[in-house]
Amino acid sequence: MQVSGLVEGTLPFRYLGVPIKTTRLNANDYKPLIDKVINRIRGLGTRKLSYAGRGVEFRRSPLVSWDKVCRPKQEGGLGLKNDILWKKASVGKLVWWLATKPDHLWVRWVNHTYLRGQNWHSYSPNTASSWCWRKICQTRDIFSVAYQQQIWSIQNGQEYTVAKGYEWLRDKGQKVQWYGHIWNKWSIPKHSFISWIYQQGNMNTNAKLYNLGIKEDNTCYICGSGIEDLDHLFFDCRYSREVIILVGEWLRMDIPIVGLLAWRLARGGTRDDKGIINAVINACIYNIWQQRNNCRMNAYVIRPSSLARQLIVDLKSRFLYAKENGNRGNGGLVRVLLER
Repeated sequence: MQVSGLVEGTLPFRYLGVPIKTTRLNANDYKPLIDKVINRIRGLGTRKLSYAGRGVEFRRSPLVSWDKVCRPKQEGGLGLKNDILWKKASVGKLVWWLATKPDHLWVRWVNHTYLRGQNWHSYSPNTASSWCWRKICQTRDIFSVAYQQQIWSIQNGQEYTVAKGYEWLRDKGQKVQWYGHIWNKWSIPKHSFISWIYQQGNMNTNAKLYNLGIKEDNTCYICGSGIEDLDHLFFDCRYSREVIILVGEWLRMDIPIVGLLAWRLARGGTRDDKGIINAVINACIYNIWQQRNNCRMNAYVIRPSSLARQLIVDLKSRFLYAKENGNRGNGGLVRVLLER
């Protein structure tokens, strides 16, 4: 100590605002650090606001709930995994190991340290057990119904996997009718995403913001002659109508302004032809929404004819990419459209 110049200290002491001590930390010990991080995040957010806006507390709600986002695409979601359920399903693998007792070092250690010959399904952890071990036991209780129903059983040849556990945990929904309209190999992904938000009916149009009391005007940004809801913006607005008509001329089809969903369902042709038509409609929705936002932010829109040409060029590039990457469609509608 004398040579190094170090000073002997005592416990507890603080490091980065968190006390370092010999006993387990509780929630109150972490509170100063959590408060410091929250204050820093709030400070970063207010730098982008005016001085008047910094005194207002904003609560932004998402356009679509996280539960809906985590549904499979066939059920109206985006196909993302719910991280909380996925973690539970992953811990469920440990529960399965303890139930089936494979020759794993970790399983032998748990049996020697915790179970000690007790039945795993009826075992109850004591209060001195670690947090991690108690969470594993809680996960076992969640999956107990599935084990009682023998959904997974070595005798039945149904081995547990994380994917199967996740499917068992999540709430199942019905397959939506419009799944194939939005998600298909011919659509540009960003077009499909905006069309998916449109299908949820949650776009922040002027009519919606007006009903929420956020805006004082609900008229259309582009034409200025109608209430800007979804039906008006994409199908009743003069600008949107002209774009859809020009694209329909390229398709040499009469795309209906009213009853678009029913027209999509009743449309004949091969699976690829239907996918191409849906890709065109998704592109129209995306580009019209983009021009609406452009009009809102920059007070101008490009001409409908220019937008239609730009839209067609993007679609041709997508169709050509799909063909070159081994997708079907060497004949039929896609070949005709690429030649126009």
